[in-house]
Amino acid sequence: MDQEQYTVADLMTNPSFRAWASQSDEQARAHWEQWLAAHPDRREDVNTAFTLLSILKENESGPAHEDILEMQERFDTALGHHRRISMYRWTAAAASLLLLVATGLLLNNRSTTIHAGIAMTKEVKLPDGSKVLLNSNSTLQYKGHEVWIEGEAYFSGEHHDLKVHTGGLDVAVLGTAFNIYSRRQHIEVLLESGKVNVTGAGWAKNAGTLHLTPGEMIRLDATTKKMERINPASFTSWKNGRLIFKDTPLYKVAAILEENYGFHVQWKSTKLQMERFSGSCPLNNTDILLAAIRSVYNDQLSVQANHTIVFE
Repeated sequence: MDQEQYTVADLMTNPSFRAWASQSDEQARAHWEQWLAAHPDRREDVNTAFTLLSILKENESGPAHEDILEMQERFDTALGHHRRISMYRWTAAAASLLLLVATGLLLNNRSTTIHAGIAMTKEVKLPDGSKVLLNSNSTLQYKGHEVWIEGEAYFSGEHHDLKVHTGGLDVAVLGTAFNIYSRRQHIEVLLESGKVNVTGAGWAKNAGTLHLTPGEMIRLDATTKKMERINPASFTSWKNGRLIFKDTPLYKVAAILEENYGFHVQWKSTKLQMERFSGSCPLNNTDILLAAIRSVYNDQLSVQANHTIVFE
């Protein structure tokens, strides 16, 4: 590159220039002072690069070249390329804007992971101001407008171009309240309001795309890898602090006890698995639920050591 054509971004990402700015290399200092003497018209750009590097000095490895280019483009645009205004005003304005841009870049590149433990829920506020309620034994990770879910989560508020990922589905969201359940056996999405497009991804990349309207629910089965529309029933009762089952097969009740509460379920006989159960209990008190199942099915359930439930 012609050294006369160095931009502020080029200077900031040049190792020799950075060494001069940090006063860590006498040879670099001599080189750039000689260069500046030969190009006195570039002093404004040099001073600007010095100022911006000092703002970013806490980042030991320095900003990435692409980040610097983005920063420069943003403050050049914001300032309308008014490079003829005084050096002090331009540098101060650019530095102020760079602080905002750099902060935004750091936030956008930072991944946050949150986990809700056994028998508990946790509310999370996403960067766009919307909210997520995590169900028991569930993990949420977010970075910018991208969210990854393992377990179950209820999304509410006005979402801005949010995209939610699970192992087998991607959910494109806009201004919506919806619930996602993503466990080992299947993935379910229930839409309460707004709109979402659900697309197969990962292990179900060929599942196609479905558009959901309020009140609709889809299930993606891990075996068939196909999506189907199902009756939502009382699917989101957990967000109100209760587990509610209506004519639910016992194997599904057992799956929730395993996945949300850490029980280990054993079936001595499989004939009970398809038996139907209706009942309710507080989210944090499974003893009531287990007592109800035991009563309905004539003590064919026992809770043993190591958090093990045995269906006789």
